This record gives sequence, structure tokens and C-alpha cells, in this order.
Amino acid sequence: MKTWLKCIGSAKKPITGECSVEQVGFRRKGKPSIQKEHILFLYAPGVRRIFALAEVVGDPQDDPDYNQKIDGSCRWKLPVRYLINLPVAAGILLEDIRCSRDLRLSVRQASHLELRADESQLADRKLQEANKKFQEKQSA
Repeated sequence: MKTWLKCIGSAKKPITGECSVEQVGFRRKGKPSIQKEHILFLYAPGVRRIFALAEVVGDPQDDPDYNQKIDGSCRWKLPVRYLINLPVAAGILLEDIRCSRDLRLSVRQASHLELRADESQLADRKLQEANKKFQEKQSA
């Protein structure tokens, strides 16, 4: 199963609280490589944090409301189901995923990036730990 790092929002319009979108958008003309049953780590570029883990529950679909003149409008929509969904501030720093490459440099080039096995495992472990800490804090 493939795992991806997917940018949500932008440095100009960052997500700072919780993200509750049921569909993740893609602006590029070509159909995204991400497919049903793939896993997404959602990343907020403005604060450089991974804050959610989501399973893709459907294949990419054309967005009938797409308008290239509207900032943030996306050509493609991909439905997701959250496995972990933290407020952005409770997420993990992208720089904490140190493996075979520097993800901070890689994400500058694309809105989504296929993760290598070691990156995916480390991100999953750290996000699970962050989720546990967040849940403990909420119940205290």
C-alpha cells in the first residue's frame, strides 16, 4: 500500500486549527497518482506540521465546481476518512521525520510526495505518539 505526504492549505493561507475536509483537492491538470486505499499524511506548510492520517476511500474525481480564476479551487477531489486528525499545533514537525532524504526540501517541489517505507513508518509512529499525548491532555 502506498503512503503519501499531502500538503493541505498553503503558506499564504495556512491551516492553523483543525481540518475537517471530507475531500482533499489537487490543482494540477493531470489526474493524481493517489488512489483508493492509499494512506495520506496531511501536512500544513505554513507551520510545517503533519497533523492527520487519512485513508483514501475513493478514486480521484473531477471537481465540477473547479474555477481556475478562484484561488484554492481544485481540479480534482479525493474522498478521505480520517484515522488520526489533530489540531495542527498538536501535530509533528516535518523536520522530525529524518530518514533517507530531507522532506522539507522535497515538499517544496510538489503538493504531494510518495513516502518511502522508512519515512512512512517513522511518521506513523511519531503521529501515533502525538495523538496519544493529545488525547491524554484532553481527558485530564
